[in-house]
Amino acid sequence: MTDPHQYLVSFEQRLQQAQEQADAIQTAFRESRTEAQSPDGSVIITVGSGGRIESLQLTPRADDLGHTALGRTIMDTIRRAQVEAARKIEDTMRPILGDGEGMAFLREQVEQGIAVIDPAGTVEEPKPAPGRPAPPQGDEDDFGGNSVLR
Repeated sequence: MTDPHQYLVSFEQRLQQAQEQADAIQTAFRESRTEAQSPDGSVIITVGSGGRIESLQLTPRADDLGHTALGRTIMDTIRRAQVEAARKIEDTMRPILGDGEGMAFLREQVEQGIAVIDPAGTVEEPKPAPGRPAPPQGDEDDFGGNSVLR
């Protein structure tokens, strides 16, 4: 049988390690705050933890864009900021989680939740979650949001 005193000491050590990891995770999310600027300098976006938009700034250069181009530039800049914030979290979490299943799960969640920017700078929309079938098109049982009960 294990010595109860030694068991308690070991348990307290594991608890302390878990608390340190939890603190590191909180810090990683807090420090993931990122600012991104559009290539033309017309839009500046700041995102916080989880990719939450904290601020949107339009510079005088935004006046030169039409409404369609400005909307696209805003969305692209948001995605760039979110990708950078996600990279910061991954870089901070890698020493904590290692390169095992925990890190793979984090990476999967990030990839599902935000757009991906390839090295050429092209933004791709988020991918649908694996294992979830696409909703059927023209489903006979779809009552268009109306109840079948009248």
